[in-house]
Amino acid sequence: MPGQEGINGFVLAGGKSSRMGHDKALMQFEGKPLIVRAAEILRPCVTEVTLLAPAERYGNLGFPIIADKWPDQGPLAAICTGLLSSTTEWNVFLACDLPMISQQFMQLLVQRVRTTRADAVVPRTPDGWQPLSAAYHSRCRAVFARAIQDGERSVIRSFDKVQVEAITQDEMASAGLGEMELANMNTPEDWARITNLSKGRQ
Repeated sequence: MPGQEGINGFVLAGGKSSRMGHDKALMQFEGKPLIVRAAEILRPCVTEVTLLAPAERYGNLGFPIIADKWPDQGPLAAICTGLLSSTTEWNVFLACDLPMISQQFMQLLVQRVRTTRADAVVPRTPDGWQPLSAAYHSRCRAVFARAIQDGERSVIRSFDKVQVEAITQDEMASAGLGEMELANMNTPEDWARITNLSKGRQ
């Protein structure tokens, strides 16, 4: 994709998958582990893809990997770890448990990054903000690090301290993206529902 220079990509895979009962990052979706699929969705849209996860779990997958600076402190800590490690102004973060996400969405996100003056570009659906399929400027580093030091673990609760630009459901629909694009998968029931939907689109 033209214009990918200057944006790094990170796959978030540091969770414990407690509601799933086993490591969801390695579950096979359309023939690939979810963590690998997420990295491949990101790769054409960014300069480099790094996994934010324990090296002992995923160090054999062929991608650079960074462990959380604040282990077991939730997604805000993982995103801040990525921002602190990155040399680029903009960084795209993608959770591994969004199996329906497409490269078309990533292209839409990166296009918005190229034109925005905000500190973050985050999709917002009827379910609310979707901070784990979003882009964050390096300006967020200090804000997020302070929030973590104050005991905060939620990305969304830090949004009142940075300027956030939304990608709306209508904008996604106009780009041909379906309502299940950002459906995440936390339980066996979620997995069954999403795998059935994926069979219907093949």
